[in-house]
Amino acid sequence: MSDARSTSRSTRSGDMAGQMAQAAGDSGRGAIIAAAADCFMEAGYDATSIDTVADRLGATKGRVYHYYRSKAELFYDVYRRGMAINLSTIEPIVKNDLAPREKLAVMCRAHVRNMLEHLSYQRVVMQGVEMHLAGSTTPAQREKLALLMKERERYEGLFRLVLVEGRDQGVFHFSNASFASKAVLAILNNPVLWYRRRRGDEKTAREEIVETFTGFALNSVAAGANSN
Repeated sequence: MSDARSTSRSTRSGDMAGQMAQAAGDSGRGAIIAAAADCFMEAGYDATSIDTVADRLGATKGRVYHYYRSKAELFYDVYRRGMAINLSTIEPIVKNDLAPREKLAVMCRAHVRNMLEHLSYQRVVMQGVEMHLAGSTTPAQREKLALLMKERERYEGLFRLVLVEGRDQGVFHFSNASFASKAVLAILNNPVLWYRRRRGDEKTAREEIVETFTGFALNSVAAGANSN
């Protein structure tokens, strides 16, 4: 997967990925984003404050305010970072010259690994989706979340592209491509809901999760596995 991650990103993702690369290059901003991701994961958006993030950093809140004017802006950057991780991993795989089932399998494994290895960022992405669907933010925040959701929709579109290609070749079977891509991602995202980091968490244990949920996702769209 390291080769896939190092592959050049697509033009469409260039702006977002470039912004996040610049942010990651700034050690001050990068440390704040990482600390905020953990805080949002543990306490949720409402219960997290700039003070909370500063405490996690062991710094004053002035250090956070030097980069971010509000908690909302910080939340958006954590969300962007989570999506940048996902897109930069999956887009190169989609471009690979692989058969649809093999390509989808590689995508699924990479996705679940991102869920486990970058858990706090992925939890924030999930929180952002929930906030968007609930409409529980201000009009300005809803507008910002709507723009961020377009990145998530584009990400889902990569899976849908491969699923449709496989259906055309008789490898996958489903009637509604949008439902199929959502179902596959729902399966792959499931570990985010219950996985917890543990000291000494062995790679073999994580890989069991990766392989198990990849298998579930592939079986859900396998030709002959259902009659939809």
